[in-house]
Amino acid sequence: MNSSVTLKDIARAAGVSTAAISQALNDRGSMRPETRERIKAIAADLGYVPNRHATALRSGRTMTVGFVMAGDEPDRRWELQRTRKLTSLVRAAATHGFTVTVLPESTPDLIAGTTLDALYVPDARASQELLRAAIARGIPIVADDQFVDGSRGLSIRTGIDAAVRAGLDALEAAGASRIAFVTEDSGHPRDDIGRAAYEIWCSVRGREPMVRVVDADRRTLPRVVTESLGAGADAIFSGAEDGPEIYLQLEEMRLIVPRDVQLVALCSSDCAVNRRLGVTHVCIRPDLAAEAMFATLPAALREDGPRVVDLPWELVPGSTTRPRLPGVSAGAAQSVKAP
Repeated sequence: MNSSVTLKDIARAAGVSTAAISQALNDRGSMRPETRERIKAIAADLGYVPNRHATALRSGRTMTVGFVMAGDEPDRRWELQRTRKLTSLVRAAATHGFTVTVLPESTPDLIAGTTLDALYVPDARASQELLRAAIARGIPIVADDQFVDGSRGLSIRTGIDAAVRAGLDALEAAGASRIAFVTEDSGHPRDDIGRAAYEIWCSVRGREPMVRVVDADRRTLPRVVTESLGAGADAIFSGAEDGPEIYLQLEEMRLIVPRDVQLVALCSSDCAVNRRLGVTHVCIRPDLAAEAMFATLPAALREDGPRVVDLPWELVPGSTTRPRLPGVSAGAAQSVKAP
């Protein structure tokens, strides 16, 4: 590839005008198909590399996306999730020829001085003032597990509600009749969605919910598990993504979850550890959000309403040392128009 080759060079070799070259390479105009293909072949032979940024600027795009950085996060789990989201966004942006601008949520005035194709907001509820400033400027908003109202934008659903229901169905199919749901009172959308899915599942089946809340540092985890077992729980769904911790921390304290107690954990980052420990887990993939964003961005930039993308998830059975759960369920990735 030769980035120094220009449209004039191709026009000279093809014996046509630069306007004709531009039309052929951008599939515009009404030239004959064979002429268009001949020009494209000459451009390829010369090693022409289009300047994506120049093309984007001519169409009103900037090839830059913003990432809203929240303030200090007291919960180490969510601090890690935020770092992973930013890392995934930077990698996906580089693949698609974009740059990333990080904006602190505490400084919404910075929006006035930025030019962005989209603004990625991991937690829209904590960034309301910045969101209003971005929407006022017509910047499309991309948010995880939240719907942001606006003429343009994208909501990326990690499939938490479907994953929780699948895990609960698997526990029920394996014979569990009293399922405790361990969660964290963090105020983050993912925890709220998971808890709501559990409570609705219990209501539909006429079961009494058994919600148990752990602290951010998991110091209360042993007590929460002990109380759940004492209350008659024969299964635990760890909605706080603590499958490995339930095993490892309790083993250190010589408190072992009885083998007749089923355990399913929500999982977004500890899949390998869950597999090694034989923990049945419902694996969601928030790390795919950034790639889904760029795949859908052209449609999201059009002013015909916000869009929704569903990420895939998977139920992964544990080892044979514990009762096996039914097979694997998966949600297929797709893009649909928001209702």
